[in-house]
Amino acid sequence: MSPSEMPDKVVPLEALGDLVHDGDSVAFGGGWFANHPMAAVRELIRAGRRDIRAITVVGSADMDLLAAAGVLGHLSFSMVTMEAFGLAPNVRRAIESGSLPFTEYTGLGLLIGLEAQGRGVPYLPYRGPFGSDIPARYPDVYATVTCPFTGEELTAVRAVQPDVAIVHALRADAEGNAQWDGTSGPDVEMAKAARRTIVTCEEIVDRDVIVANAHMTKLPGFYTDAVIEAPFGAHPTSHIPRYAMDAWELMDYATAAAGPAFSAYVDQIRAESETEYRTRVLKDRDAVLRALVDAAEVIEGAGA
Repeated sequence: MSPSEMPDKVVPLEALGDLVHDGDSVAFGGGWFANHPMAAVRELIRAGRRDIRAITVVGSADMDLLAAAGVLGHLSFSMVTMEAFGLAPNVRRAIESGSLPFTEYTGLGLLIGLEAQGRGVPYLPYRGPFGSDIPARYPDVYATVTCPFTGEELTAVRAVQPDVAIVHALRADAEGNAQWDGTSGPDVEMAKAARRTIVTCEEIVDRDVIVANAHMTKLPGFYTDAVIEAPFGAHPTSHIPRYAMDAWELMDYATAAAGPAFSAYVDQIRAESETEYRTRVLKDRDAVLRALVDAAEVIEGAGA
């Protein structure tokens, strides 16, 4: 296939509402305060999506913001945390009130379920989770199986197939070949398991750039259905090596989320474009967030 015949999967961020439908199960990449597809999260809120059945391994501000905006209809997760900034208040309130149905996995169990679907098998077994009451609580997810070779009892996890996976990469080309420089967390497993995969990325580059750095391609283009360029698309979480997490914005978020007027925070996101969001929130902090990554590399190198 000549370069002119290669598929062009590039769409604008504003098209996300047409690609993700109300009621879809959506796996969101990233983990802890790293690599979450936050630009996509904000755009789903702007698009007015509802009843999204979210899947996250270790969610943070992404899940909390979606819960606050009334986007979530169900949450499958192993953990949602604001880490040093406390609990995820909107998720906690929704679960405690009974307004947000949920399925709780162990972290490894959810990853294994995604991997099973990516391998095209109905389940995969593993040892564990010993001492947990989660398998008994979810018999439609976990089962005990016997190894046909050793007779050992193992825990089987049912395959997890999201309708959509949304992951944030460092760069991608128009064909959807996506690259990460550093951790990709659960993103690749999610993308391979999903019926449709949307890659947001810091920049869209020519195919030659991808080929020149082929070792960084963790998601081949044939898994990708759409590519969206979204600079600072993981903000306020980090995307190494481009920028560190924005602790200032996360502190502001945690303070607002715990208060009675958080609806104003959500309304502001609904009313602005992603470009306007970056202008308003980043100000001159983008250079600081980049410098923090550089400083961490210097410190790490000095200690080696």
